[in-house]
Amino acid sequence: MTSSHRSNLENRASAGTMLAFGTGSIAVGVKNTIFGSWLMLYYNQVQGLDPFLAGLALAIALIMDAVTDPMVGVWSDRTRTRWGRRHPFMYASIIPFTGSIYLILQPMHDPTQHALFLQLLCLSIAVRVSMTLFDVPRAALGPELAKDYEQRTLLVGISTAFGWFGGAGLSAIALGALFPETAEYAGSKAALNPAGYEKMAWVAAIAIFSSATVSTLALHRQIPKLHVPEKHSDFNFRDLGHEIKETLSNRSWVVVFLAGLVFALFIGLQSGTEFYYNVYFWQWIPDQIKIFPVVNAFTAISCGLLASVFSRGRDKKKLAVTLFIMSIIIGPMPVGLRLLDGFVGFTTFPANQTDALWWILLAHSNLMILLSATGFILLGSMVADIVEDSQEKTGRRSEGLLTAGPALAQKTMTAGGVLITGLVLSVIGFDVPNPSIESMQKPMRDLAFTHLILGITFPVISTWLVSKYTITRDSHLKSLADLGYTSKDGEANPSSDQADDPDS
Repeated sequence: MTSSHRSNLENRASAGTMLAFGTGSIAVGVKNTIFGSWLMLYYNQVQGLDPFLAGLALAIALIMDAVTDPMVGVWSDRTRTRWGRRHPFMYASIIPFTGSIYLILQPMHDPTQHALFLQLLCLSIAVRVSMTLFDVPRAALGPELAKDYEQRTLLVGISTAFGWFGGAGLSAIALGALFPETAEYAGSKAALNPAGYEKMAWVAAIAIFSSATVSTLALHRQIPKLHVPEKHSDFNFRDLGHEIKETLSNRSWVVVFLAGLVFALFIGLQSGTEFYYNVYFWQWIPDQIKIFPVVNAFTAISCGLLASVFSRGRDKKKLAVTLFIMSIIIGPMPVGLRLLDGFVGFTTFPANQTDALWWILLAHSNLMILLSATGFILLGSMVADIVEDSQEKTGRRSEGLLTAGPALAQKTMTAGGVLITGLVLSVIGFDVPNPSIESMQKPMRDLAFTHLILGITFPVISTWLVSKYTITRDSHLKSLADLGYTSKDGEANPSSDQADDPDS
């Protein structure tokens, strides 16, 4: 085997390495599903916490998470240990991540509003900070494991596929086994049975512990091949501010950052409301839609594995923008048509509990996953390509800061959206204890109409910003050559990442 061929293999991730990297996303997917779909419903409609207080607790925790993300990113960028830059953080996170996700779904007996608020606040902070310690360093390994323009899309795709497997797997188990109809919780209200959430806590904890442990241990053998940073003075906020300022000079990073801000606000304004739609808008019995997350996961996993094939030899930005535009057009259609029924004298969308509605919503959800998942895989690969572009200008590989730095503002924007969502839910009528399905129809229509407007406006702005990204395949290959990762003719050079041995 020639020296250049060996070097080329060193600069690309093996199949085993990509699988090990992706496995860690299962834990992230499980957490995201709980926070994005179940937690607001559980604390508001099951435990009885006022939705504004629930939104406030979740928003504060998200701001704490936003602050810790870039701090952990820069800290891990600078860390020198015998276990490398990232692994000490990942190992330290596993137990608190597992324990806090279990506790956050435990019921409080005879709760007061004050006690419920504090429980949700403290445990949300614990979950988010412990996940930061795991996922920010893990995500920062991605651009280092695979520097190839095409393979990075595959790496992000595999990670996305595993994330969907974790999140959708949790939802499939919950809908299919944890929320059966009972005399007290019949129909779509079966999703409000508190016993189901206690069982969900065990499923989530086991999934997070297993996937985080397997991923961290499997990636441990990559440590000798990874970049060793120069010795730095102790971490301080002035250094953090200086590095963030330098990063902001990168135009591609700036437009992705701004697009993330707009989309983060949009996500925040929808956060935690998915199962409000299932219970009150579409009125699904959990068992009726248990197959949805399974089929959705299959679609997302297929996108993760095939996105790199689909995009090979093409411009990532142009493909991503096209996919996002299609999702903007198709996404709001079911809710929009159902709301239109109230303004016209005829039916524009199938009625609840019909086979036609079931098939249409299943097809629509999978089409949206096909478009958005592939688009975000490409966007994640585009962010990874900024690493070398930034390294050319700053002289540093700052994967941790580049992948986590935007979270400081983006998660703050999401927190604002979550807080507004809690306020909206409270104002429009979701502060009523143990409501009937019928009494929630007007509040649910008001919520759906709000989301319909936001679902068009914010994604349009975000997509326009992504279109201003400037890194192309050719410019990325030039950066790799200029940095010494490949020769001018595209052959790989011996890895320039391996500096002197780290301090023990």
